[in-house]
Amino acid sequence: MEYNTRIFIEKFFCNNLFFCLVVLIYFFNISSLFSQENGITIIKEERIEENTEKNEDLISVFLDCPCDNAYVRQELNFVNFARDPQLAKLHLFVTRQNTGSGGRLYTLSFIGKEEFEGVDNNLSYTSVQTNTQDEERKGITAMLKLGLIPYIAQTSLAENITVDITGIPETRKPDEDPWNNWIFEVYGGLSFTEETSTSSLDIRYGFSADYVTETWRIRLRPYFNYNQRDYVKDEENIRSVLHRNGFNGRVVRSISDHWSTGIFTNIISNTYENIEFGYRVAPAIEYSLLPYKEALRTEYTVAYSIGFVQRNYLEETIYDKVEESLYNHSLQIGVRVLEPWGTVRAGVEGSHYLHDLNKNRLSLNGRLSLRVFQGLSVDFYSRYDYVRDQLSLPKGDTSLEDVLLQQRQLATTYGVSLSIGLGYSFGSIYNNVVNTRL
Repeated sequence: MEYNTRIFIEKFFCNNLFFCLVVLIYFFNISSLFSQENGITIIKEERIEENTEKNEDLISVFLDCPCDNAYVRQELNFVNFARDPQLAKLHLFVTRQNTGSGGRLYTLSFIGKEEFEGVDNNLSYTSVQTNTQDEERKGITAMLKLGLIPYIAQTSLAENITVDITGIPETRKPDEDPWNNWIFEVYGGLSFTEETSTSSLDIRYGFSADYVTETWRIRLRPYFNYNQRDYVKDEENIRSVLHRNGFNGRVVRSISDHWSTGIFTNIISNTYENIEFGYRVAPAIEYSLLPYKEALRTEYTVAYSIGFVQRNYLEETIYDKVEESLYNHSLQIGVRVLEPWGTVRAGVEGSHYLHDLNKNRLSLNGRLSLRVFQGLSVDFYSRYDYVRDQLSLPKGDTSLEDVLLQQRQLATTYGVSLSIGLGYSFGSIYNNVVNTRL
């Protein structure tokens, strides 16, 4: 009936350009009330008056999503978006993880507050690798609409919303995968700068291959880097050239819901670290305190590896070595927590060479993104390395020229890095308006 009425109006005014444009604009605006994704249609039969002083029927929502927030706010025009989680009755907390096929898995958590306290829900949406950004944001928005229904059903807006499920697909076999779960990527980059007395050339390129199933995870990463610096002083040209090439590979097999085992391989050639050629082969095992499938928001892992190391050096080292074969092992503990109040990532790793326990290294790192109170968020990052395993340091004094040109690695006993960021927002409680104009 609605479709026939629309055709009639368009035919009636089609001879008048002005009225035709008016009609088209009118129906364009009306059509924005309807959204249909994945066979689920949510129809809002009455538009909420935008000029009312208070929209008490609109649920206040805080959107915490690594997605196109402007688009989501525009499409979900039947809720009020709060600028801070403390001001919202519903927290939409969305996390994202990469899938084995190169896509992204979004976990949508609906966390109720005040009268919705205890009314929580979780949904998931998978965006395949071939999805465009527009297809991905539409899919996320459709799932958000679906998850909002139980909350809107408890308000007076319930009578204005209709849910229609159509196009239920028949069960069928999945399409054959000609790549057998392998994902490949080739990358490269080049930059060049030149001035009267200086010039630089940086080249990087590499290749990656990933294979991920429920049982196996394979990652292969060859990489190549070339850095050249030229300086002219008193008509003399000074050139600094650094190479950093290598290969990182791992093969990991899932044993159970908590255990995984694998083998790691690293190959390296690094002029800065005085390594002409070296490699490490190390089997490893990991234990997750929580089942892997439940560790999307909270993860605690312990990993141990023991490996064989072979190195050939460009110059004789401070330990009178031009080549050596070694064994080392490491223990790593990792924590990852994603919560509405913030994000925590932390890890500690200890390692040493088996031929000499004094040749060791201890690394600690942590990252905290914290919502302190309404509108204020603080980000911290820190890393500390206690270094006693620089076996590749070249013998002899390091010239000032080598230091300035970063030709040689210097001896150190520690390394520290710290960073902090602060953000504060204030103003109107709700922010429903979307404006992308310049």
